[in-house]
Amino acid sequence: MPQDSRQRREWIKYQLRLRGSSLAQVARDQGVSRDAATLALRKPYPRMERAIADALGLRPEQLWPERYDEAGRPNRPLGRPRKQTATD
Repeated sequence: MPQDSRQRREWIKYQLRLRGSSLAQVARDQGVSRDAATLALRKPYPRMERAIADALGLRPEQLWPERYDEAGRPNRPLGRPRKQTATD
């Protein structure tokens, strides 16, 4: 699997095609737009990362090792960022 993120995106799409699937199909299976699956290739999106990895028979941390720690936990804050208020 390529280490370069651009090459890895193409590799993922190629692997999906070999399995008779696509990013659009993975998105449809999840009930989200095709853009959601494409976004996961470029930015952290845990739900779609998991769906893409499942379609390839892999774990998300194998596809995006830079997004996960050694224990397989996302190495980023989860959830939406808090909005700043006047009292913060």
